[in-house]
Amino acid sequence: MEEHRNPRRSRRLAYQRARLQQGLLMSVILLGTILCLTLGSLLTPDRTYSDSENRKLAQFPKLSWAAVKDGSWFSDLESYTADQFAGRDFWIALRLRFLKLTGQKESNGVYLCSGDYLMEPPADPPQDSRNVEAINAFAARHTDLRLNMAVIPNAACILADKLPKNAPVRDQSADLTALAGSLQGISFLDVSAALSAHTDEQLYYRTDHHWTSLGAYYGLTALAESMGLPCPALDSYTDRHVVSEEFYGTTWSSSGFSWVKPDSMEIFVNAPEALKVTSYPEGSPVDGKLYDFSYLEKKDKYSMFMGGNCPMHVIETGNEDKPSLLILRDSYTDSLLPLLLDDFSEIHVLDLRYYLASLKSYIEQNDFDSVLVCYSVSNFSTDSNIFLLSR
Repeated sequence: MEEHRNPRRSRRLAYQRARLQQGLLMSVILLGTILCLTLGSLLTPDRTYSDSENRKLAQFPKLSWAAVKDGSWFSDLESYTADQFAGRDFWIALRLRFLKLTGQKESNGVYLCSGDYLMEPPADPPQDSRNVEAINAFAARHTDLRLNMAVIPNAACILADKLPKNAPVRDQSADLTALAGSLQGISFLDVSAALSAHTDEQLYYRTDHHWTSLGAYYGLTALAESMGLPCPALDSYTDRHVVSEEFYGTTWSSSGFSWVKPDSMEIFVNAPEALKVTSYPEGSPVDGKLYDFSYLEKKDKYSMFMGGNCPMHVIETGNEDKPSLLILRDSYTDSLLPLLLDDFSEIHVLDLRYYLASLKSYIEQNDFDSVLVCYSVSNFSTDSNIFLLSR
């Protein structure tokens, strides 16, 4: 009766009941969704690799008291949960559509730049001082060798004008100048000027963090001048040709800007018949390849160069009258190696991220004429394995 006498109060009560029912329904739907996703995650077999992101997925962490005590187990569990979440590819695809609709220019630390370049501005270099100390210690120990070092700037430095406004960018030129001034007993080879002179050409892949074969060539022009090597003219590479037009690289995979078109990949030289490549993926020698074209049928097409990351390669060129070279490097060097074949009899390539044997002993066992330390700015700044040079 009271509700009939007060229609305003009746409407308010009806509205509150409707809101309560709506809230309960939404809670049930939310809890049901969470329950379904949780059950799906538990019942779905764990995946080891994501083709769309081009990376290994986290696995369930091994439980130990030490890992629980230092908190690493919980951190690893969080990574595992995020990577193995049921319907993960669906949610990633949904997020991609949102990015495109809203016109966002940044995703997962990758910026969508003019010309559809996907760039990662380099982070602050926490390892720089320790890595410089390691380089200097290495140089002091090997005064009998001709030592050179090249640190390659990334696309965000050379192509900074393509970045969106207000994108954070370190002054890599200043970093490189400071690095050159800190080195002792080793020649610093600056490739920045050679790259900056050709910014109207495609020096870096749009969808990947590496330089292209063309970028590697212009880097070679700077290295050759400093190392006393001949450098062929660009038009002398008559075997230069495209090997793939469907390359989606690391920045494409990690960013989610899936509508960006793929890159083309090219090589400048074919593998000579006399060339012999021996690789050591797990310590024992196996036949290697300058180009492993089987990777062109896979997501990780950049691994076509030398077959991807590997602790060590030994390249015998057949040029017996030429000097030998040891390269300590990251993956930027892979596309540079084919351009060095004519200048050396042997090129030994070591990746300190994976090479666990004694570097000092390896150098003592081989009569190298020179050493090239070659890293990208980002890897030199962050790779803690460079300390192995000081041992």
